[in-house]
Amino acid sequence: MKLFETSHEYPHDWAAVTLAFWRKYPNPCTGHVKHVDVLERKVDPETGILRTERLICCVQNVPTLIRKLFGASEETYAYEVSEVDPKGRTLEARTVNLTFSNLIRVEEKLSYTLADKAQTVFRQEAKITAFGTLSRFGNYIEDFSVNRFRENAARGRRGFEWALDCLLAESQEAWHRAEGFVKEDLAIMASSPNASS
Repeated sequence: MKLFETSHEYPHDWAAVTLAFWRKYPNPCTGHVKHVDVLERKVDPETGILRTERLICCVQNVPTLIRKLFGASEETYAYEVSEVDPKGRTLEARTVNLTFSNLIRVEEKLSYTLADKAQTVFRQEAKITAFGTLSRFGNYIEDFSVNRFRENAARGRRGFEWALDCLLAESQEAWHRAEGFVKEDLAIMASSPNASS
């Protein structure tokens, strides 16, 4: 078994960071993620927690040896369950691979937690375990998988930052548009014949 961990602080409030999580794909940094399908989404009426199940399809460069031994495709699938707690200001997502799950298990946990009004802490953990037929050369497979995971995590973070930047730019643009509408309305009201009464 191999472990991977990383963390990062985003200098943005939790609401913006959480919204960017949902808008992360597609992005120019993570072309290996082909599509993300929502399987189920529901809100617990008592807690307000939003629970979402998604299927993620990626194209990975699977080692030639694995492809030859198991007739594998480069298209892989993972299952993600996330929970957003708006009261506690946390978002947690757990993902597990579906492809090759009888040979290797990749369990990932992401969390976005409010640090203060303008800071959000991101943590990512992964546990990678090779077993079954692969146990004989499990270290090779686990090392390869950790390195691939590390590369994808770096690309994923760049993609997330891209989504966050787009979101913040849209927010600024909307704010400027709203300011323009307010100024226009004030000008119209000021020039109205009834403005002085």
